[in-house]
Amino acid sequence: MYIGGLFYFKTTRLILWLYIETIIEMGSPMKPRICFVIPEYNANTPTHFNYINDLIKGASKNFDIFLVAEKGNGRQDFIDEKYFYIQKFRFAPLRFLENLALFIKLRLMGYDNFYIHYSFLSAFNSSIIAGISGARTFYWNCGLPWLYKRNYFRNLFERITYKLVTFLVTGTESLKKEYSKHYLLPLSKIKILPNWIDLNNFSARGGSSYGEKIVSAVSEKIRKEIDPSGRNKILLFVHRLSKRKGADYLPEIMLGLKNENVILAVIGDGPEREALESKVKSQKLKVKFFGWIPNEKIKDYFGAADVFIMPSEEEGFPHVILESMAAGVPFIAFSVGGVREISPPEFSKYIVTFGDKSGFINKIREILHYNQMEIERLSDIEKSWVKRFDLPAVVEKFKNLF
Repeated sequence: MYIGGLFYFKTTRLILWLYIETIIEMGSPMKPRICFVIPEYNANTPTHFNYINDLIKGASKNFDIFLVAEKGNGRQDFIDEKYFYIQKFRFAPLRFLENLALFIKLRLMGYDNFYIHYSFLSAFNSSIIAGISGARTFYWNCGLPWLYKRNYFRNLFERITYKLVTFLVTGTESLKKEYSKHYLLPLSKIKILPNWIDLNNFSARGGSSYGEKIVSAVSEKIRKEIDPSGRNKILLFVHRLSKRKGADYLPEIMLGLKNENVILAVIGDGPEREALESKVKSQKLKVKFFGWIPNEKIKDYFGAADVFIMPSEEEGFPHVILESMAAGVPFIAFSVGGVREISPPEFSKYIVTFGDKSGFINKIREILHYNQMEIERLSDIEKSWVKRFDLPAVVEKFKNLF
């Protein structure tokens, strides 16, 4: 009885608050209006969600954006606080009602486009409201979800949501075709928006040089922390420590390079960390674990690295490849998802068939033995290619979605 009364009281109070706020805030829109939804906001996030802030800043010049985070903490400075809302409830029924009521409020305020980043709950709710009221829902998803089993109800809910959204947005043409095939969606329902990177954040900031490579003072400090001796080349892995992201391959990769002067820096955390640390210790491998690093600082770790490795078994449009290219760091990756499409043609030899671990190790060894001139050539190719994913170019593509 008490729980039912509390549920009724909180729900009534929430709906009343939304109604009053709607009346106060309604007005004539000056710019096209978008409700932009993200699964989480955290000022120090180690995830790619940090990049969404830059996109919103760029797009806000042309759109009136209201940002909704399904969970999170902390303040932000890239959008006015009155246009930013973090959901308050974690209890599933209240969370669902809060999400739905918020979207009703925003629709009444004239927000006729809902852009949902990853969240199926928000994509479902906004699609229901959009379908009734003539608005549109754009749902962004970029991965290979069909490779992994879902329980029956989760799979059914996802498939219904894909059908309900106005448009699915994904990162590359090949992914567009795969989503169409696996979820029986017409190609006309799927739009392309590549991931992005602000190249200004990767511009040189002075510092010292290793060979001909200029690194920032922060990157120099990190490099010395990773390898105090200064005798080793530095490999970098940045991802969640899970089998899906290839973390379990790292000990085998380092064993294959045991005769090389190389040390691996691992950025990230996850279910494989304990097993990895145990193997590294028992096999006496040169590996250093840093845990999660705020995404805004990750550029300094790329600046300290000689080679970036990505042995993932599942990727869509990995931001880490953009970061590697922006920093001018050669990379080796398995050919999964959209990796080959987003990489320079000259790098096709460094994109290895998935599962070919010996081929992956051999390509790392090949780059480790390149002379400085060849490393600089690869770096120049990357920095030229990645310009197509620079933030201003992708903001223009974002505008064209609407």
